[in-house]
This record gives sequence, C-alpha cells and structure tokens, in this order.
Amino acid sequence: MTPSPSSSRGLIRKRLPGAALVIAAALSQLPSEAAASATYVYQQTIAIPGATVTNPFTGYDLATFDATSQLYYLTDRSNNGIDVFSSITNQYVRQIGPGSFAGTQGGNNNIAGPNGISLTTLSGGGRLLIAGNGPSNLITFTLDSTGLNVVGAPRTISTAVAGTPIPPNRVDGVAYAPTSNTILAANNASNPGFVTLINNADGSVIRSILLNGTNGYPNVGGNGVEATIFNTARGTFFIAVPALNAAGTGAGGVIELDAMTGALLHTYDFNAMGLAGVCSPTGLAQGGGASMFVACSDATAGHSLLLNPAGMGSYTLVNGISGGDQTAYDPTTNLFFEAARFQIGGPVLGIIDAQSLALQTLAIGGNDHSVAVDPISGEVFVATAATTAFANCANGCIGVFALRQVPEPDVLALVALGSVGVIATRRRRRR
Repeated sequence: MTPSPSSSRGLIRKRLPGAALVIAAALSQLPSEAAASATYVYQQTIAIPGATVTNPFTGYDLATFDATSQLYYLTDRSNNGIDVFSSITNQYVRQIGPGSFAGTQGGNNNIAGPNGISLTTLSGGGRLLIAGNGPSNLITFTLDSTGLNVVGAPRTISTAVAGTPIPPNRVDGVAYAPTSNTILAANNASNPGFVTLINNADGSVIRSILLNGTNGYPNVGGNGVEATIFNTARGTFFIAVPALNAAGTGAGGVIELDAMTGALLHTYDFNAMGLAGVCSPTGLAQGGGASMFVACSDATAGHSLLLNPAGMGSYTLVNGISGGDQTAYDPTTNLFFEAARFQIGGPVLGIIDAQSLALQTLAIGGNDHSVAVDPISGEVFVATAATTAFANCANGCIGVFALRQVPEPDVLALVALGSVGVIATRRRRRR
C-alpha cells in the first residue's frame, strides 16, 4: 500500500501563479517524504486455505519463488503439501503433493515434513521441485512450464544410512546442481548430521557423507547442518554448518563440496578466519556473484555476514541483524533478506543492501523463519503462524512486504517544469 500524501500539503490554500499550480499538482501525486526513499513497507496478508480457529496454520518451514512465473512455493506441514501462491494476484493458486509428506507429526520437527525446498528451471522449460521430508527422505516433482502441474509420478528417495546415524530423522536442506544433475540433501536432526549426494537421473544414492570428523569433514555431532545451496558461480555445493565440532562451540562455518563427487573442497571456519565470538550459521543465499549472505542464528552475535569464497575465503560483517533462519536474494534490487525470528528486541525482517550493507528492519511474527522474494514485483513473502504482527492473521497467513514507490519520472518532470516557470515569473516581476 502506498502511504497517503502528507496532510501538510493541504495548507496550500492561497491562489497561486500558474507555474506554482503546476508544482502543487505534481506534488499532490507524490507519496510522503518518507516514502520517497527505496525502502520496504508492510503491504498486506494472504490467507492460508483451510486455516481456521480449529485448524490453524501452525506448521511450515521454508519457501522459494520462481523468478519467471512469479509463483511462491511454501512447505506447509499443517496441510501436508507444498502451497503455491501468485505474487501477481497475491492469492493462493493450488497445492502440490497433497498428503505426500509426514505433516506436523504432533509438532516434532525432527520427523516432520515438508521442510527444505529447491526449485530449478530445466533446459526444456519445466521445473524440478525438491522438498525434504521426514523420516530421512526427500520427494522430487517434475513440473511443466507453468510450474503448476506435476509431470509423471513424484519420486521418493531415502537418505537413511544403515546403523548410523541414530535416528535418521528428517531431510531438511536440499539443492540441485544442473551441471552434474545431482541433488544434495542434508539430514540436520540426526547425530551425527550427514549429507547425501543423489543422482537425479535415476534417484540412486551416489554417496552418503557422515559429518563425523572422518576424511576431513567436520564432526558436527548432533548440532545439525542447515541451508544447502548450489553456487552457480562456483559450480559447487555450499552448506551452512552451525558448529564445526561435536561440542557445539565456536562460530561454526560453511563447507564447500564438489557437485559431482561430494568431495570436500574447503571448510570456511569463521573463527579461524578471524571472527571473534559466535554465529551459528543457518540461512545461506548466493548474491550477484559467488559471494553468499549467511544468517547467524545465534542472536547474541549481533550480526550476520557476507562470505566471499575466493581463495581461502573472507567475510564482511553485516551488523544489526542476527537470530535468523532462511535468507533470500533479489538480483533486481541487489538486496538480501533475512527472517530473523530470534533478533534481540523482537523478530524482524532484515533488508540488506548487498553493496553498502545498509540495513532496514521491519517487525514480523514470533517464529517467522521463512522468507522469499519475487525479483519481478519485488514483493517479499514471509509465512507466519497465528500472530498479531499482521492484520487478519489470527489463524496464520503470508505477510507481504513491498518496495515503497518512488516518484514517477513524468511527475518529476512536472515539478522541474513548474520550477522553471516560477523562476521565470520572479524574473519578470523584478524587471
């Protein structure tokens, strides 16, 4: 919603010269002064189908946008499927895979599903949609070019490793590498946490990788492994690791794996790189190049960071935002977003300029940990359970944030033209 013009403009009551009237008319079309800057504002909510007092929307996890169709995909545990919404109409469209997942499991997220999500446009124009599930499996859907219809039968792939870890629990983060046609799935609720490299052509497991300290991989114990992404600039997988040791101490870091073999290429240990204090990485989003925005889930960190993987790696602190989970990136505006549910002082949506690292924060609901952005409209969707943070969201909803409108070029031209007229009038009077 565009804020209403400031009431102070109603103070212009006297008859004005013609040129000044042009300025007044142009100003009447401008938003308020605060709205003239390129910042985000809360816009509206979108209802969750079936969310009622007796059946509230309480269980969900992560989300993503399709950059071409402007469709938003949300892993919905409460309704046991992947909900699809349109940012063109800001309405619910349909559900994919209803009844295929584990659901809320009574609130036990360790075995719930769907969880993490990945969406990739295929060479033929279709989409590959992947969602983590519990216990210890993931489901892949091939969609048509609309991104709405499932082509063929979905494929369920188990990542369970015989004997260890115990229990196998859910698959959370998932990512797809088109260069090698492989999927990387992360089991974050097992001890030790582990990742699985899968051949997407036939669904076979190429390699199970226990993060137990062997073969150079970190020993994460039961501290989990979080966001899993394919970095298109590097051609490799990256995984956010909250702790690089079983004791759960230190800042944690990020590991980089070969997309074809799963071989460990590099460990970005944040403390070893010079970071003093904590981070506990969760969200991970690639920016315009190879660099990635990393959400620090430990709220006491007081920052998140921008990781440059070149060479041995380097980082830049993004101060003022921490306690987050999912992150997202808009290539159109060059902005990062973080759903910081544990931010000290209250949960916020963080908007970060990728170049200047300038930060804007907006209030969100108590456990809001999912964020996705439409690069065409610029709208940001934040899923939330029952909350008073947004209007009309007593049973859960999607909170929508939008970029404030800046003055249109034709309006600015009118202002400039009017200014010239005023100056000319004053000069004639002086003569």
